[in-house]
Amino acid sequence: MKKKTIITVLLEIIGYGIIAKCLSMVAKILTTREIGLEGMSIFSLLSPAMVLLINLATLGLPTAIATLISKEPKKSKKIFIAGLSISLLISLTLMISMVLFAPILANVFLKNKETKEAIYALALLIPLVSLSSLLKGYYIGHNQAKMTAKSSILEEIARIIFVIFFLNKFTKISPSFAAFGAIIGICIGEIFQSLFLIIKTNINPKKYLKTFNIKELDPKEEIPTILSLSIPITLSKIVTSLTYFFEPIIITHILINQGLTSSEIATQYGIFNGYVIPILMLPGFFTLAFSNYMLPKLSKLVKTNNIKEANSFLLKILFFCLILGLFCSTFFYFNSEKIMYMLYKTTLGSDTLKILAFPFLIYCFETPLSIAMHAYSLSKKALFSTLISSLIRVIILLILVPKMKITAISISILIEIIIVLILNSLFIIKSSFRNNKKT
Repeated sequence: MKKKTIITVLLEIIGYGIIAKCLSMVAKILTTREIGLEGMSIFSLLSPAMVLLINLATLGLPTAIATLISKEPKKSKKIFIAGLSISLLISLTLMISMVLFAPILANVFLKNKETKEAIYALALLIPLVSLSSLLKGYYIGHNQAKMTAKSSILEEIARIIFVIFFLNKFTKISPSFAAFGAIIGICIGEIFQSLFLIIKTNINPKKYLKTFNIKELDPKEEIPTILSLSIPITLSKIVTSLTYFFEPIIITHILINQGLTSSEIATQYGIFNGYVIPILMLPGFFTLAFSNYMLPKLSKLVKTNNIKEANSFLLKILFFCLILGLFCSTFFYFNSEKIMYMLYKTTLGSDTLKILAFPFLIYCFETPLSIAMHAYSLSKKALFSTLISSLIRVIILLILVPKMKITAISISILIEIIIVLILNSLFIIKSSFRNNKKT
């Protein structure tokens, strides 16, 4: 692919991404202002559980489906139906478990009974995110990353409408119901996103039903292939999610023993995790879009043993990620107070944002390299990188939280990212050298 073509496509993705991300920021700002600090603290405590459950429900299927479809587009329907079958079974199991064990999760693990209502909302969110993720994987496999970006725009518009007209009805009840309403808003966005992607498949229902042959779409043929790819991906995500899930639990237990109250911990954690981290992770939205665009082409190049071209294409994507990251980091550094006040009507966390602006530049490389690992058929190696980095992150938290409190989180995240980048880069270089030697 010519450099001009790559730049044109990436600029289009950035354009759609900017619109989607701006709308997402508007939705988050409106939600944060509407539910207040108490509601946001509850929502932040549940965020790790939300990430863990979504990763369990999707089981790495979107990436697996995208990778397999890009390699064998003629089998796309079989691959998608197989993935959907797996996802439905897992989602229903998790939904029922969440409803049954919500009080235990709230009172025992999170030690905050106010989170119970929002946990019920998470049960509804699980299948909705699973469906939209699978549909995105289908489109990405067909090299239509722009379509997924468009769907994200509609998702955020639907969420904003809900926040403006309906969220206040929940906030009037209590902070716990405010957090519940915030998650329902995410559910509404997922519903509209999935509907858009389904409609845009351009499948004629009458014609499709006439030619439908259940034998042709038997998912049993594709399930083993999908699972062989999706399970290592899932285990990597589960390890990361478990680390993220236990993060507030570790912090809460340590800081309570040091004399802080639950509300003080929730407030400090809410400011860092609800205000600062979303801004620092903002470039990740665009690097994910770049990675989704990269995956189909990279998978084909690796499959056909065009390793030099694959490496060159990967380096180009990483270069674009670096340019984007530098721009964002510079903007965050020089405008930290203005950004915090404009978004949240407070300067709390602005100093932290400024300090972490440039260190978090390395985050821009994490997603492209992680996606590339699957394209290079290194999913098991990616799991190893995740295990090592997550274990070190937990150890760092246990050591530094008693001394540095909430600040320890940022250090643990940065070290985790650095380890992942180093290990994944080494695995890709080693794999490329081995394949070049064969050819």
